[in-house]
Amino acid sequence: MKSIIGIIALIILVFTACKSDHKPANKNDEKGNEKAKIEDVKGYQDIEILFNDDKFGSDEEAELLNEIKICSNDPNLTANSEVPPCSPENFKFLPLQKDISIKNGFILIIKAETGGFPLRRVLIFQRERGELIKLNGFVANIIGRIPADNGYDDLIIRFRDKDEAGVPMFYNCIFTWKDSKYEYKHVDAIQGPNWGGKVKEADRVEYSKSVYESIMNNQMIF
Repeated sequence: MKSIIGIIALIILVFTACKSDHKPANKNDEKGNEKAKIEDVKGYQDIEILFNDDKFGSDEEAELLNEIKICSNDPNLTANSEVPPCSPENFKFLPLQKDISIKNGFILIIKAETGGFPLRRVLIFQRERGELIKLNGFVANIIGRIPADNGYDDLIIRFRDKDEAGVPMFYNCIFTWKDSKYEYKHVDAIQGPNWGGKVKEADRVEYSKSVYESIMNNQMIF
């Protein structure tokens, strides 16, 4: 994390102190309590995942949770139990690829505090030889998708970090599909309270490297 903190002062000067083109920092990066809101804007799909649905989108979703053994249907469990309830209040599904049924591939968003874990997580699953395989895991939130020619949208994944004073800051990172999984491409925006914005193309390589090191050091990709 030290590498990224060392350039924060420069970032503040380079960026305009305005709202990001993609997503402002807000409480929904940690917690949410309603359904997904998805809006297509000029080829970019803005996604806001919240958790107030009282039922899953389909019976298949409940079956898939049971298949990957990530939760339990024990009525005595709570969201903070080590094995959380299989509830739409804790889990949200998004399609992985338009030509793949949700049974064979999906993006799973896990609400903050589920299973006692403090932050949101995003898991990517695809069925291989009849078995669902976890391809990617992020301690982060998904905030957008960008269409790609191969049918697997680029994902905009938002990671939460802290500066040396403990003040929250956020990295909006692009992940692209490569070799049957998602791979880090670059950081698109860096934000803090009342500062930040998109990374200029001229600075992208330097900042992307520092952000990736910070994310990996914090074990936010697994």
